[in-house]
Amino acid sequence: MLLTSSPPMSPPVPLEENPAKPSQAFVRFLMVFLIILMGSQYTYGVFVHSAFLSMQFAGSALLFLSAAESYWWIVFAKKSNHQGIRLLSRTAGTIFYIACLFLNLTHCLEDISDINDSGHTEHSNETTEALTDSAGTIGALFEEAGHGHGINSLILCGSVVDLAIKTAFAFSYNSLSIHFFGNFFVMVSPPLLTLAVYAHQLREVDLFGDWLEDHLEPSATIVLTVMCISISFWSLSKKKQFLLAEGPKNFEIDKISKAVKSKNDRLEKVDHVHASCEWPEGFTVSLKAYIKVEKSKKDWVSRAADDYSQLKSLLHQEIKSQGAKEVIVEPVFVDQREMTDFVDPICISPSCHNENVGCCTIPKPVGEA
Repeated sequence: MLLTSSPPMSPPVPLEENPAKPSQAFVRFLMVFLIILMGSQYTYGVFVHSAFLSMQFAGSALLFLSAAESYWWIVFAKKSNHQGIRLLSRTAGTIFYIACLFLNLTHCLEDISDINDSGHTEHSNETTEALTDSAGTIGALFEEAGHGHGINSLILCGSVVDLAIKTAFAFSYNSLSIHFFGNFFVMVSPPLLTLAVYAHQLREVDLFGDWLEDHLEPSATIVLTVMCISISFWSLSKKKQFLLAEGPKNFEIDKISKAVKSKNDRLEKVDHVHASCEWPEGFTVSLKAYIKVEKSKKDWVSRAADDYSQLKSLLHQEIKSQGAKEVIVEPVFVDQREMTDFVDPICISPSCHNENVGCCTIPKPVGEA
């Protein structure tokens, strides 16, 4: 019987690569949809001078940048660490969001510049009623909406869609990297306020006086804009420690050093400590651990290696218990008889690391250097 060998099979595709494809497709679809939504809100908002649509556009732009960040993370997360790019992306999105709100705020302040006018004209009354009850063609909506602050059917439908999208997004993604309630408020409040003002206009009840009723949209937008800007600045303040690589709060190296010394007295001191916060949480610590050795003994190298291994483990344990993600310990071996006036060595020799004793150069007194 002849046995024929089957052709070699190609290696299977790793399973972890497949789940990324649906995610990429969904995020791409979301980005395209947000571009369409942003274009509609900006174009129609400028034409009808709607402060509500301008606020919704700012939120949509923030969501688009967040979606772009998510797409970047899905594509490149497995290749290298892009946490810094994610941090810059969120910061840029927050700054752009604040800029849009400031621009909208100036327009609203212009709209209420006639604050000394105690009443509103008959023409504005007729325009508001026409906008609220409008059910004609799209061309009629554009023509009528361009001369007042009423909310027509197009703005109403757009606000409903905007509310649905941003509610779902707020539950699944924290664009501002703050508490859930703050992020949810920034995302959902603009379309909710639009719908609330629309419902109020349908009632045709003057609850706030003639002037405020006529300027309800810009006045309400000013209040909401100030609140959203305050939350956005709070978000930026939370990112400051990561952007400036500040040290973590409540991190006291002296207490850590004492705790380690109580377990191993071969640690002389801890110096040259550098701690910096890393996005999205945690911090990195690098330090020099001064370890006592007795170079007069023949086996001092092996003892130093054992002490370094134990002290390194203790320092990692104590520092990571405070939230550190990475700890780098550089040993400095000093003889107890030469603890004064020594030259601090710089570790540059690969052979030292190969012997697993760290930077094995023993500091020499100044007179011998």
